[in-house]
Amino acid sequence: MAQHDDDVKDDSGLLSVFLGLVVLIGMSGLPGTIAWIRLATG
Repeated sequence: MAQHDDDVKDDSGLLSVFLGLVVLIGMSGLPGTIAWIRLATG
């Protein structure tokens, strides 16, 4: 796991929410990406 960086202040939790959204969008887009790769590679 990554070390905790004390220089980064995230008292509101916005960074965690943002990272959560990025992961959620990335995971939901993964099946489509796999389908495109399979289509492209035949």
